[in-house]
Amino acid sequence: MDYALAIRRNRDQLRQIVLALFALAQMRVGGSLFTLRRDIFAAILLILRPAESAVRRLIVIAAAQIGDSYLGRNRVAPLINTGAGQGNCPRVSTRAFKLFDPLKSFDPESIWDVEPTWQSQIGPYDPTSHYSSTIESPLDATHIGQRLNALIRALDNLPHQARRLVRWQSKRDAALKANRPTRISPMRPGLPPGWRERGIHEIDDVLRECHGLANDRLNEP
Repeated sequence: MDYALAIRRNRDQLRQIVLALFALAQMRVGGSLFTLRRDIFAAILLILRPAESAVRRLIVIAAAQIGDSYLGRNRVAPLINTGAGQGNCPRVSTRAFKLFDPLKSFDPESIWDVEPTWQSQIGPYDPTSHYSSTIESPLDATHIGQRLNALIRALDNLPHQARRLVRWQSKRDAALKANRPTRISPMRPGLPPGWRERGIHEIDDVLRECHGLANDRLNEP
Protein backbone atom coordinates (compact mmCIF):
# COMPACT_ATOMS: atom_id res chain seq x y z
CA MET A 1 0.00 0.00 0.00
CA ASP A 2 1.35 3.41 -1.01
CA TYR A 3 0.44 5.32 2.14
CA ALA A 4 2.33 8.44 1.07
CA LEU A 5 0.17 8.70 -2.03
CA ALA A 6 -2.99 8.06 0.01
CA ILE A 7 -2.00 10.80 2.46
CA ARG A 8 -1.38 13.31 -0.31
CA ARG A 9 -4.64 12.51 -2.08
CA ASN A 10 -6.78 12.80 1.04
CA ARG A 11 -4.83 15.80 2.30
CA ASP A 12 -5.52 17.71 -0.92
CA GLN A 13 -9.22 16.86 -0.78
CA LEU A 14 -9.43 17.83 2.89
CA ARG A 15 -7.69 21.12 2.22
CA GLN A 16 -10.28 22.06 -0.40
CA ILE A 17 -13.07 21.20 2.05
CA VAL A 18 -11.52 23.27 4.82
CA LEU A 19 -10.92 26.24 2.54
CA ALA A 20 -14.60 26.09 1.61
CA LEU A 21 -15.39 26.41 5.33
CA PHE A 22 -13.21 29.52 5.50
CA ALA A 23 -15.15 30.95 2.60
CA LEU A 24 -18.47 30.07 4.22
CA ALA A 25 -17.36 31.83 7.41
CA GLN A 26 -16.05 34.78 5.34
CA MET A 27 -12.76 34.41 7.17
CA ARG A 28 -9.25 34.58 5.75
CA VAL A 29 -6.72 31.88 6.57
CA GLY A 30 -4.86 32.93 9.70
CA GLY A 31 -7.48 35.53 10.58
CA SER A 32 -9.92 35.78 13.44
CA LEU A 33 -13.60 34.96 13.69
CA PHE A 34 -15.92 36.56 16.22
CA THR A 35 -19.56 35.79 15.41
CA LEU A 36 -21.54 33.74 12.92
CA ARG A 37 -25.16 33.44 12.01
CA ARG A 38 -26.72 30.40 13.61
CA ASP A 39 -27.36 28.58 10.36
CA ILE A 40 -23.78 29.13 9.16
CA PHE A 41 -22.46 28.15 12.60
CA ALA A 42 -24.35 24.84 12.40
CA ALA A 43 -23.35 24.21 8.78
CA ILE A 44 -19.64 24.65 9.58
CA LEU A 45 -19.78 22.36 12.63
CA LEU A 46 -21.45 19.70 10.48
CA ILE A 47 -18.29 19.51 8.36
CA LEU A 48 -15.60 20.61 10.81
CA ARG A 49 -15.86 17.73 13.26
CA PRO A 50 -15.47 14.89 10.71
CA ALA A 51 -12.72 16.90 8.97
CA GLU A 52 -10.75 17.06 12.23
CA SER A 53 -11.19 13.31 12.70
CA ALA A 54 -9.97 12.63 9.17
CA VAL A 55 -6.86 14.77 9.67
CA ARG A 56 -6.06 12.97 12.93
CA ARG A 57 -6.06 9.69 11.05
CA LEU A 58 -3.75 11.06 8.38
CA ILE A 59 -1.41 12.10 11.19
CA VAL A 60 -1.56 8.58 12.65
CA ILE A 61 -0.55 7.13 9.28
CA ALA A 62 2.23 9.69 8.80
CA ALA A 63 3.57 9.01 12.30
CA ALA A 64 3.65 5.29 11.57
CA GLN A 65 5.61 6.03 8.40
CA ILE A 66 8.41 7.91 10.18
CA GLY A 67 8.16 5.95 13.46
CA ASP A 68 11.43 4.70 14.89
CA SER A 69 13.53 6.48 12.29
CA TYR A 70 12.56 9.80 13.87
CA LEU A 71 13.34 8.71 17.42
CA GLY A 72 16.60 7.02 16.49
CA ARG A 73 19.99 8.60 16.09
CA ASN A 74 19.72 8.91 12.33
CA ARG A 75 16.63 11.02 11.87
CA VAL A 76 15.35 11.01 8.33
CA ALA A 77 13.30 13.50 6.39
CA PRO A 78 9.54 12.84 6.56
CA LEU A 79 8.18 10.60 3.85
CA ILE A 80 5.28 12.94 3.26
CA ASN A 81 6.09 16.48 2.23
CA THR A 82 2.80 18.37 2.18
CA GLY A 83 3.93 21.88 2.97
CA ALA A 84 2.92 23.45 -0.31
CA GLY A 85 0.45 25.76 1.35
CA GLN A 86 2.53 26.94 4.28
CA GLY A 87 3.10 30.34 2.75
CA ASN A 88 -0.64 30.98 2.85
CA CYS A 89 -0.82 30.51 6.63
CA PRO A 90 0.76 33.36 8.58
CA ARG A 91 1.73 32.68 12.16
CA VAL A 92 -1.05 33.74 14.49
CA SER A 93 -1.70 33.09 18.15
CA THR A 94 -4.06 30.14 17.67
CA ARG A 95 -4.13 26.87 19.50
CA ALA A 96 -2.32 23.78 18.29
CA PHE A 97 -4.29 21.12 16.48
CA LYS A 98 -5.67 18.49 18.86
CA LEU A 99 -4.08 15.14 18.07
CA PHE A 100 -6.57 13.10 20.10
CA ASP A 101 -10.19 12.20 19.56
CA PRO A 102 -12.43 13.31 22.43
CA LEU A 103 -13.35 10.23 24.44
CA LYS A 104 -16.92 9.07 24.80
CA SER A 105 -18.57 9.56 28.16
CA PHE A 106 -20.17 6.43 29.62
CA ASP A 107 -21.42 8.16 32.77
CA PRO A 108 -25.25 8.28 32.55
CA GLU A 109 -25.38 11.20 34.97
CA SER A 110 -23.02 13.28 32.86
CA ILE A 111 -25.11 12.49 29.77
CA TRP A 112 -28.32 13.79 31.31
CA ASP A 113 -27.10 16.47 33.70
CA VAL A 114 -24.75 18.45 31.47
CA GLU A 115 -26.45 21.13 29.43
CA PRO A 116 -25.49 21.01 25.73
CA THR A 117 -23.12 23.82 24.77
CA TRP A 118 -25.25 24.83 21.81
CA GLN A 119 -28.30 25.33 24.01
CA SER A 120 -26.44 27.79 26.23
CA GLN A 121 -25.85 29.94 23.15
CA ILE A 122 -29.02 29.35 21.17
CA GLY A 123 -31.34 29.30 24.17
CA PRO A 124 -34.57 27.39 24.67
CA TYR A 125 -36.99 27.02 21.81
CA ASP A 126 -39.47 29.86 21.61
CA PRO A 127 -42.41 29.11 19.27
CA THR A 128 -43.43 32.75 19.27
CA SER A 129 -40.11 33.95 17.86
CA HIS A 130 -39.83 34.57 14.14
CA TYR A 131 -37.85 31.98 12.20
CA SER A 132 -35.72 34.44 10.27
CA SER A 133 -34.70 36.40 13.36
CA THR A 134 -33.63 33.15 15.06
CA ILE A 135 -31.51 32.08 12.10
CA GLU A 136 -29.82 35.44 11.62
CA SER A 137 -29.01 36.18 15.26
CA PRO A 138 -25.25 35.76 15.79
CA LEU A 139 -23.40 33.27 17.94
CA ASP A 140 -19.92 33.54 19.42
CA ALA A 141 -17.67 31.75 16.90
CA THR A 142 -14.22 32.52 18.31
CA HIS A 143 -13.47 28.85 18.98
CA ILE A 144 -14.65 27.92 15.48
CA GLY A 145 -12.09 30.29 13.98
CA GLN A 146 -9.36 28.84 16.18
CA ARG A 147 -10.23 25.29 15.16
CA LEU A 148 -10.28 26.21 11.47
CA ASN A 149 -6.85 27.84 11.70
CA ALA A 150 -5.42 24.89 13.63
CA LEU A 151 -6.88 22.49 11.08
CA ILE A 152 -5.50 24.21 7.99
CA ARG A 153 -2.08 24.60 9.58
CA ALA A 154 -2.04 20.90 10.44
CA LEU A 155 -2.92 20.02 6.85
CA ASP A 156 -0.18 22.30 5.54
CA ASN A 157 2.46 20.68 7.73
CA LEU A 158 1.52 17.06 8.36
CA PRO A 159 5.14 16.01 9.00
CA HIS A 160 5.31 18.35 12.00
CA GLN A 161 2.07 16.92 13.38
CA ALA A 162 3.40 13.40 12.82
CA ARG A 163 6.54 14.21 14.80
CA ARG A 164 4.38 15.56 17.62
CA LEU A 165 2.52 12.26 17.69
CA VAL A 166 5.71 10.18 17.58
CA ARG A 167 7.05 12.10 20.60
CA TRP A 168 3.81 11.43 22.47
CA GLN A 169 3.96 7.74 21.55
CA SER A 170 7.46 7.57 23.01
CA LYS A 171 6.21 9.04 26.29
CA ARG A 172 3.24 6.67 26.25
CA ASP A 173 5.51 3.65 25.83
CA ALA A 174 7.64 4.83 28.75
CA ALA A 175 4.52 5.23 30.89
CA LEU A 176 3.33 1.73 30.00
CA LYS A 177 6.69 0.22 30.93
CA ALA A 178 6.49 2.02 34.27
CA ASN A 179 2.91 0.77 34.80
CA ARG A 180 1.58 4.31 34.83
CA PRO A 181 -1.93 4.96 33.52
CA THR A 182 -1.93 6.56 30.11
CA ARG A 183 -3.99 6.86 26.99
CA ILE A 184 -3.20 4.14 24.46
CA SER A 185 -4.16 5.64 21.12
CA PRO A 186 -5.02 9.08 19.73
CA MET A 187 -8.02 7.42 18.08
CA ARG A 188 -10.87 6.52 20.36
CA PRO A 189 -12.33 2.99 20.20
CA GLY A 190 -15.12 2.47 17.73
CA LEU A 191 -16.22 5.01 15.18
CA PRO A 192 -14.54 8.43 15.01
CA PRO A 193 -16.17 11.72 16.02
CA GLY A 194 -18.34 13.08 13.23
CA TRP A 195 -18.96 9.66 11.65
CA ARG A 196 -22.24 9.36 9.75
CA GLU A 197 -23.49 6.08 8.33
CA ARG A 198 -25.39 7.90 5.61
CA GLY A 199 -23.11 10.46 4.05
CA ILE A 200 -24.47 13.93 3.46
CA HIS A 201 -21.23 15.55 2.31
CA GLU A 202 -17.99 14.50 0.63
CA ILE A 203 -16.24 14.76 4.00
CA ASP A 204 -18.06 11.59 5.07
CA ASP A 205 -16.38 9.59 2.30
CA VAL A 206 -12.99 11.11 3.14
CA LEU A 207 -13.36 10.25 6.83
CA ARG A 208 -14.43 6.71 6.00
CA GLU A 209 -11.34 6.21 3.83
CA CYS A 210 -8.93 7.83 6.30
CA HIS A 211 -10.32 5.78 9.18
CA GLY A 212 -9.90 2.56 7.22
CA LEU A 213 -6.37 3.47 6.12
CA ALA A 214 -5.32 4.33 9.67
CA ASN A 215 -6.62 1.02 11.03
CA ASP A 216 -4.93 -0.89 8.21
CA ARG A 217 -1.62 0.84 8.87
CA LEU A 218 -1.76 0.24 12.62
CA ASN A 219 -2.62 -3.43 12.11
CA GLU A 220 0.35 -4.04 9.85
CA PRO A 221 3.22 -6.04 11.43
